Amino acid sequence: MPDLPEATCADCIAFNPERRDERGRVAGRCRFRPELGEILEGLVCCGEVKLRAARDGQVRLGAAARAAPPPRRRASGSQDSEATRPRATLDAPTTGDTSGAISMDRDGLKQVLRELLEEETLYGYAPLGKRWEEGTLVLRPADPSLQPKELSLEAFFHKIVMIRDRLRVLEARINSHEKLGDADRVELQQYISKIYGSLTSFNVLFRDKQDHFSSKGTEESD
Repeated sequence: MPDLPEATCADCIAFNPERRDERGRVAGRCRFRPELGEILEGLVCCGEVKLRAARDGQVRLGAAARAAPPPRRRASGSQDSEATRPRATLDAPTTGDTSGAISMDRDGLKQVLRELLEEETLYGYAPLGKRWEEGTLVLRPADPSLQPKELSLEAFFHKIVMIRDRLRVLEARINSHEKLGDADRVELQQYISKIYGSLTSFNVLFRDKQDHFSSKGTEESD
């Protein structure tokens, strides 16, 4: 068996490259562990690693990843199994006795909110098309004496997805705003639809069609 290199954050689907530091190293943030702040792609993977498809079999998991506990599963005979219990949503929240103290810091609360928004399709992970994985975006000036600018396609795609997600959140807030009248909502929605329409050129980067931008807003793409 070949001695494979140890997996790093760059090998994980949760790592979002954002910039290069003064030494040329790629830095970004982890979608699974936002409390870490900005990290370098060369860090050894933690126990929450989920390898990119292109890196499967190309790297080996370190001790921290191998030591991660397996996900907890309910017994198949449990009456309160995941298969029989309805999924809680904003329209149908969890009911029953929810009393008791909950200990949660700011980062923990932010992560819970991210997961809640992802469940409601306002914010979430959109996969990059396979043919673009590990690709590079090159901005080449017309003047040949000027240096071209190169950017990781994954970093560029992350910025596009963030624009899409924030537009969805903005759209939801407009639709639920108590002080906006129907005419105001319609006018603002028209501006958002035009923004979606301007971004349809980037649909080629998405792996799944349901993640595409639509000039009709989220109602057609969801």
